[in-house]
Amino acid sequence: MKRLTCNIASLTASIFVIAACGGSEQLTVTDSVQAAHDEDRVSVVGTDTDGNTVRGSTSTLGTDQCILLGDACITPEAAGAFCEGDGGPMDVIVVDGKVVEIVCYPPANEAGDEDTFEVVGSGNIDIPQNANNTTVTFGDDTNGETIEGDLVIDGNNVAVYGNGVDETVLHGNVVLDGNNVRLRGLTIDGDLTLAKNNLAAVFVVVTGNVIITGNNSVFAGSAVFGDVTINGNNTIFVQNHIAGALTSPGTTEICEDNRAFDDANDDGVIGETELGDALSCN
Repeated sequence: MKRLTCNIASLTASIFVIAACGGSEQLTVTDSVQAAHDEDRVSVVGTDTDGNTVRGSTSTLGTDQCILLGDACITPEAAGAFCEGDGGPMDVIVVDGKVVEIVCYPPANEAGDEDTFEVVGSGNIDIPQNANNTTVTFGDDTNGETIEGDLVIDGNNVAVYGNGVDETVLHGNVVLDGNNVRLRGLTIDGDLTLAKNNLAAVFVVVTGNVIITGNNSVFAGSAVFGDVTINGNNTIFVQNHIAGALTSPGTTEICEDNRAFDDANDDGVIGETELGDALSCN
């Protein structure tokens, strides 16, 4: 199986700190969005106040620190359908320098409230309906190895946290069939279906098709080599690259910074010269 990555030089930036009025610190984001599931790291994906693409991360913000996005400086706080508690990484989706959604991933075994399922080998992965509030992680021994099998999430409030698109590779189809499920940091060599409501897939690569049928979903910072069909309503669709067709019979609440691509040399890496036109959803 071909290793697939999303390596786009223009999306990177370096971190620096500058003095701001009132003595606060303004941070920009680094080039890496991947962090351990138990690390308090803030990733940002979307556009700044000037419409420029932003993608990267910082460590947890301290007192009087904010993330600089053009003329705006944001201090995101964990809140909303995807954030049940404190701790763990947080993805911040921004459009024109404004926060439009925050996706949180609770660290495994946080305060004993989260069950943990660690994937250590191949085989189908099924998180049933009664296994709510579960964090699915992937052992280091799976890094760079293809995990054979489908992944089906029927439980609610489940976080599936991969080790990065280059490290966690699933050869099979993935179905998110619970509510408030989050999927991050992995390659799916198959199809991805977001079937229920309040679902999020961030920083993933999908070699097949993506079908979004549930409502209030988030799909951001990802690459799809097949088609994307958005049948659900109120979808947030930000900074995705798509080789196939994008169709949206449902209503898309936010659709920004998405582009077509053509992997002309068939190497599974999306280069800057392979990016095409901007895509619209409706």
